[in-house]
Amino acid sequence: MAKYILAFVVIAFITAFSSKDVEKKSNSFSVNQFNGTISGTVTVPDQSTARRQFRGSSYRSRGNTSSSDSNSEKNTDAEGTRFSNTIVSAHPLSFSIPDDMSGEPVRIEQIDAVFLPNVTPVTVGTIVQFVNNDPFFHNVFSLTPGSKFNIGRRETGDVYSKQIDAPKWKVTGIGPITLFCDVHSQMKATILSLDTPYFTRLNEDGSYELKDLPEGEYEIRVYNPSFDIQSRTVSLQTNSTEQTDFNLSE
Repeated sequence: MAKYILAFVVIAFITAFSSKDVEKKSNSFSVNQFNGTISGTVTVPDQSTARRQFRGSSYRSRGNTSSSDSNSEKNTDAEGTRFSNTIVSAHPLSFSIPDDMSGEPVRIEQIDAVFLPNVTPVTVGTIVQFVNNDPFFHNVFSLTPGSKFNIGRRETGDVYSKQIDAPKWKVTGIGPITLFCDVHSQMKATILSLDTPYFTRLNEDGSYELKDLPEGEYEIRVYNPSFDIQSRTVSLQTNSTEQTDFNLSE
């Protein structure tokens, strides 16, 4: 009798363990089955011929305009590829996302009198750290309406943290905040304040992939400081992949 009881207990234990394992896999599948992917390519023309926007003419007019234009090219191409300053974001249209989307702090470094990265996408509420890695002073500031700030002159090794608020003038969810340096007039960069956690930077071949998106309808937007913002509406079904391409020259 004792043997039968022991055997029954062992079988019951194995059954219970197996049930929990199946339930775990089932729950995992039920979450993942609502995830989809939006991918594609973005054609980015040679930026030397692009119509530039957000140039900060109000700031450049204080100094030598021709010098600022020349050095601005250095800032634009500082990351070695014309794709690196292009950001693709997915903005939900059929469901809401939490108000608090702040992510981990991100860094914008000053190296050789250049902002790196040149375009920094963040969600509203994220802390941006300005780090001076040059052996001389920098003074980062912005004249963007609704997002003006000035961190003052900062010496080598100084780290200044600023929380990115929602720009009061943002255009349907995208708020470019243009950065300058009061010490070096050629320095220019952009913080891209977003109202969505779904965004990515283009790969070096111009491709992008937004993974793990909930099922629903999205507006896909492509931002590059040298071109007009492009957008397209995409409907994403359960466990599907949608291909959406853009051409910034159009």
